[in-house]
Amino acid sequence: MKKILMSLAIAGLFGATANAQNNVSGVYLNLADFENGKLSYASNSPSGSSKIQFNEFFEKPFITVKHDGEKTQLFKDEIFAYQNKGTVVRTSNFTNYTFVEKGPVWVFYKDITIVNGKERRRERKYFYSTSGDGAILPLTINNLKKSFPDKHLFHDLLDAQFGRDSELSYYDSFEKKFKINHLLETTVL
Repeated sequence: MKKILMSLAIAGLFGATANAQNNVSGVYLNLADFENGKLSYASNSPSGSSKIQFNEFFEKPFITVKHDGEKTQLFKDEIFAYQNKGTVVRTSNFTNYTFVEKGPVWVFYKDITIVNGKERRRERKYFYSTSGDGAILPLTINNLKKSFPDKHLFHDLLDAQFGRDSELSYYDSFEKKFKINHLLETTVL
């Protein structure tokens, strides 16, 4: 019985450590900071000198940072991205996109509200970028063909494997990546 309780305590400790890492919040000022995992104004800093308000609820175009007693506003379109409790968000044209995966294309999503008469529902729309700091575009078959115009084999495989745009967001659990990134890695690169 003691061994079981000890095992559960150790598992809980590891879970708490992993959870603490997922609660990291801060700002990536540029692409290099993001790729190096360097958060500016990290809210979990040992000194506790930074407090960050992401202003997501009212979708304000800025982040409020209180750092060492000084209050600063960082406009979301002027930074690369921000991380709020482990979730990375990139803003482009005053629209927030949640970062999902880095590969040949960087995959993002945005939850939107669809209103159809009296019915309201949330729907997840996927987007992509061909580079870390490239334009964020809707994840559609036509947009992908435009992004890779000289890759005719890729165009043929894209048409063969994906019947609709919504299928582009399918995740390949065997490869542990989005199917579109796996297809790009095997045909384009």
